[in-house]
Amino acid sequence: MSAAPLSTTTVNRCRRRPVEGCEQADAILFGSVGGPKWENLPPDSQPERGALLPLRKHFKLFSNLRPAKLYQGLEAFCPLRADIAANGFDILCVRELTGGIYFGQPKGREGSGQHEKAFDTEVYHRFEIERIARIAFESARKRRRKVTSIDKANVLQTSILWREIVNEVAKAYPDVELAHMYIDNATMQLIKDPSQFDVLLCSNLFGRHSV
Repeated sequence: MSAAPLSTTTVNRCRRRPVEGCEQADAILFGSVGGPKWENLPPDSQPERGALLPLRKHFKLFSNLRPAKLYQGLEAFCPLRADIAANGFDILCVRELTGGIYFGQPKGREGSGQHEKAFDTEVYHRFEIERIARIAFESARKRRRKVTSIDKANVLQTSILWREIVNEVAKAYPDVELAHMYIDNATMQLIKDPSQFDVLLCSNLFGRHSV
């Protein structure tokens, strides 16, 4: 199966009737969106904001499971160094999908000249962190029983709350090992030794670029 960006006509139709059309369906198969063709459109007319994000929010699609596995015999096709690829890897990234900086308010641009600025807001509620953390721990129980939670708790208030709540949820899963890692270090470790990871628990933004 291959994927191609949606056409402008399809995106505009999705913007007009994204919810009711999908509500009448038994399943939603959503292809990839975005690309250079739409980069110069107003932000709210781009396919990500016009179709993809509204559907995620409306249908409460808060959990994005992103597997990354190197199958035996395919090591030569892995972009990692040969000695690293030889160890293989089997990672599941559990990404929170309906909170965080993608949806936080306020966001926008204002001012002009040297005073022009743009801003986004990262917001996470307790319930959003709790439910995605449970998904990660339940997934780990079916795998190698290790969760690595990715954050930036040395800088961001949302990451401090994220880490606190993940620690609380972990108490209900004493059979699962929990580790915390800053996003910048995690990015390096994924290249240096991906075999050390089992389940990665990530916010919306950090999970977008983890695997």
